[in-house]
Amino acid sequence: MPTPSLAPFLLALVLVPLTTAQLREPGRPASFRAPLPSDVPTLVFPAPDTRAVREAGESGSGGRFQYGVELAVGLGLEDSGRWDTVPETGELVWRLELVSPGAFSLGVVFQRFDVPRGAQVFLYHPLRRDVLGAYTESTENENGVLAVQPLRGDRVVIEYVEPPGTLVRPELVVGTLVYDYLDVLARMTRDDLLAAGCLVDVNCPIGSTHQDIKRAVIWMCGGGGCCSGSILNNTAEDQTPYMMTAEHCGNMTNGVFVFDYERTGCAAGASSQSKSLSGATQLAVASQYDGQLYRLNQAIPADYEPFFAGWSLATPTAGPAFGISHPSGFPKKIQVDWQVPSAIATRWNVEYDIGAVQPGSSGSPLFDRNERVIGSCSTGAGGCSAFSNYGRFDRFYSSKGLATWLDPLGWGLSGIDGFDPILPYAKPYNGAGTNLFVTTSLTEPRLGTTWTAQIDASSRPSATSTILYGYDEPAEGAVLAFGQVLIDTTSPLQFSHVSPVVAGLSTHSFPLPSSMPLVGRVSYTQAFIVGGGTRATNGLKLVLNF
Repeated sequence: MPTPSLAPFLLALVLVPLTTAQLREPGRPASFRAPLPSDVPTLVFPAPDTRAVREAGESGSGGRFQYGVELAVGLGLEDSGRWDTVPETGELVWRLELVSPGAFSLGVVFQRFDVPRGAQVFLYHPLRRDVLGAYTESTENENGVLAVQPLRGDRVVIEYVEPPGTLVRPELVVGTLVYDYLDVLARMTRDDLLAAGCLVDVNCPIGSTHQDIKRAVIWMCGGGGCCSGSILNNTAEDQTPYMMTAEHCGNMTNGVFVFDYERTGCAAGASSQSKSLSGATQLAVASQYDGQLYRLNQAIPADYEPFFAGWSLATPTAGPAFGISHPSGFPKKIQVDWQVPSAIATRWNVEYDIGAVQPGSSGSPLFDRNERVIGSCSTGAGGCSAFSNYGRFDRFYSSKGLATWLDPLGWGLSGIDGFDPILPYAKPYNGAGTNLFVTTSLTEPRLGTTWTAQIDASSRPSATSTILYGYDEPAEGAVLAFGQVLIDTTSPLQFSHVSPVVAGLSTHSFPLPSSMPLVGRVSYTQAFIVGGGTRATNGLKLVLNF
């Protein structure tokens, strides 16, 4: 029998390319490359009284991680700073230094950020360290606000560089400074002692089977407080950056969202907060279920290595359940409960066997055993306590009509798997769990190679062959005598293939074309064992990539 190919079915399907907009672009402040005057106007803002904020944070057992206090500024290009001209290039340069004594770091929130094409904005310490930027026209948000992550130290210089001949006037107004009283940046390298007690890095052995889904978990800060969150998939699987967090984390419309903030090893290695985006649009909020859904204002760049997590509306029937979060602002940690979460009206209760949640874990996802999101972290006992509860995603979904965004194709399923736009991905799924779980992916669905699936038919002694189907969409059909249909046979058929059963095994191999238009293409497959009666098996979701 000739080896089948998916090429005839797939090459006709061209994906729309994803546009990306990084928060920062290449560039260098003009004052670093030209001899501009050094007497930059300086505004000093008195250090706030942080005692009450500290006490509230220390006494709280849950909630968002509070590290800073907002200071009102309300100044910009039109009423402060100084303008200079670079003699060699004719560039116009505006600079202003902001100081708040004693701050470990300062975050800047621009109340208005609207700059002309070619203009650049930088933030840096007067000693010319830790430069942030360039921020340009491409980083603007629809609401005109731009939040920038904290810069180490209690002084920050803001520099605006405008190319000669620019006719459009900029709008650049600093709304607030975020005064860091807790040294939030140092927590990236100071968590060894606490981690040794009860917190477990996501790259420790217990997290080895969750290296895909960990990429859906992000760290976010806004208004002097930080939380965790998750990036969610939708049925169109179009990489729309939907993000869920807890309602009690507050409004994150002007938040900074950090990806890939984790240590490179287990209780060892460096971490970074350099992969960040700014701004989001709130879509739905439910205080009863402690949930918020946003759409990030910028597409997630490919080099941030995002993963779009699947989600479930079903009640878990078996463990384990697990969480991934940023407790106390530390790099990504994992929590595992070997039992089934217990349900109450608005929450899932868990008692972790490994790891713990702390302030900063708020909003982080609770995953079921199939790596689907079922809740967002609401409260915990704090410290190294194992107890936590999560707002129920299923109730949030139904009460606020999240299908509008998360099920735009109207599949009406009780859940979907995740989507990996970066790596080839083969994920088993099994609906109600009644089918034989015997279909496995022996190789990754990597373009330019051969993808191979195997069906173990040894439990069916009379089996003579298997049939493997691939369709555009999944299904949750009724459970029939032969099993549950997990593919939508009314959607476009991508392929079908018959293979004999030899010594209890049946193998299907497909050459995948080396074609860029197929990157991210999704196929939902299911096998049926024939002989001695037909029996349905589990499904495999395939995401093609190089």
